Amino acid sequence: MVLELQKPRPIWQIMFSTHHTDVGLLYTITSLTFFFMGGALALGIRAELFYPGTQIISDSMTFNRMFTVHGTTLIFLFLLPFASAVGNYFVPIMVRYKDMAYPKLNAVAFWMIPPGGALIWLGFADFTWYATPPYSAISAPGPAADMWIFAQKILGVSSILGAINFIVTILKCKHPDLPLSKAPLLAWSFLSSSLIIIVAVPTFAAALVMLLTDRLGVSGFFDPAKGGDPIAYQHLFWFTFHPEVYVLVIPAIGMMYEIIPRFSRKPIFSHGSGIFAFVMLSIVAFSSWAHHMYSTGMSFTEKTVFMIGTLAAVPASAMHVFNFLATMWGGRIKFATPMMWAVGGIALFFSAGAGGVANSAMPFDFITHDTYWVVGHFHLFVMGTIAFGSIGFLYYMFPYITGRMYNEAAGKAHFIMSFVGTVMVFFTQHVLGLYGMPRRVFDYMPLPEYIVMNQIASVGAMIIGASMVIWIINMIYSSAKGKEANMEDPWGLGGKYYFPHQAKNPHH
Repeated sequence: MVLELQKPRPIWQIMFSTHHTDVGLLYTITSLTFFFMGGALALGIRAELFYPGTQIISDSMTFNRMFTVHGTTLIFLFLLPFASAVGNYFVPIMVRYKDMAYPKLNAVAFWMIPPGGALIWLGFADFTWYATPPYSAISAPGPAADMWIFAQKILGVSSILGAINFIVTILKCKHPDLPLSKAPLLAWSFLSSSLIIIVAVPTFAAALVMLLTDRLGVSGFFDPAKGGDPIAYQHLFWFTFHPEVYVLVIPAIGMMYEIIPRFSRKPIFSHGSGIFAFVMLSIVAFSSWAHHMYSTGMSFTEKTVFMIGTLAAVPASAMHVFNFLATMWGGRIKFATPMMWAVGGIALFFSAGAGGVANSAMPFDFITHDTYWVVGHFHLFVMGTIAFGSIGFLYYMFPYITGRMYNEAAGKAHFIMSFVGTVMVFFTQHVLGLYGMPRRVFDYMPLPEYIVMNQIASVGAMIIGASMVIWIINMIYSSAKGKEANMEDPWGLGGKYYFPHQAKNPHH
């Protein structure tokens, strides 16, 4: 594979390679770097909220900047690039092609991410990752806000280039003997999510141009003083970013489709229903964006339409969960580290999905809107499902990348601490929301219920942080000193699904 620590290559050879495994490695390292940077900001936020009043962050503006960069980093600089890392590594192998369809374009898409990340971190904008007007259009201080907007433009172009590459690679470059209906479900997950990107992202790109021209004073699309409508921005934003949630979760589900049959030592229960569910999710992803906007004055009929559209995602999501459970049923399951992360991700996916069903109900939404319930729901989905699937798959990729095995005990400790911490943080935030605590606040009333639950959430966050330290030490140490992996069957499972370690590494 790529890293080949037994035969190390100069770093510049990897950096300037256009081979899909090298680009996948660059995506992996970059996304994990941003994961730890964004996670550090989250720990700072939770430490500040441990007690009411000012603790370690000097003022509310700094707090706003921290959670803006935290959210932007983990969504756009960790989750999306990590999915691209997995896709670059495995999609060409799975469709039996020598590389991505456009290798140079693939490298260009990656190299747009570091400057995008630099703009976000150097600017440190303060208007949340929503950039909601009128504040973002009128008052948000520059150049931080402008740097954030330019960064989003760059990252959006990168996503579209990557999506085009995945679509062409899967549809046009797959081996003639491989029918599309027989392609692995991980490849199908990238095909589905790439189609969503192509449809959704240009809408937000247009919104960003309108926002920037508003800030420059040459237009007033979202400025009420000039006849603009801030609600219009929210429609454009959520038309992109509700489907974008599916862009994040669909590859994570695809990763679970690789792990669960492998460690259950059974074929997937129903390959066809997995494909159908991916296609359904790609369609219904666009039918629910306005459920974020029940409280903005929509008519009852419009709200009802989008409530039904939101619920339409439930059967497709349930189909995936049923597939996972039916695959495990009767299997000879080996709970190695990747399998533990995948099973934990399924459990939390179910929990987050149940919260999503509750959110789709109009009366409940009016109670929980802009409270910590929403924070808990979204983070349970992102951390509990998407990050769990991604981290589990990184353990799965580890021997194929390095030729060595990670420390299994440390991997399991990482999972257990992360699972406990995730439940403590995000389940508690659901309850905080029901008690009425608003989100995005620097300080809160010194009510006993608020204090206790914020402290439980903060302790949970610290447990997750400690588990991530174990993880990074395990990864670094095992890369150099870990036991050499049996590349034919690293976990002793028997059987073979495909042979990523046999992928050659031509440099071009």
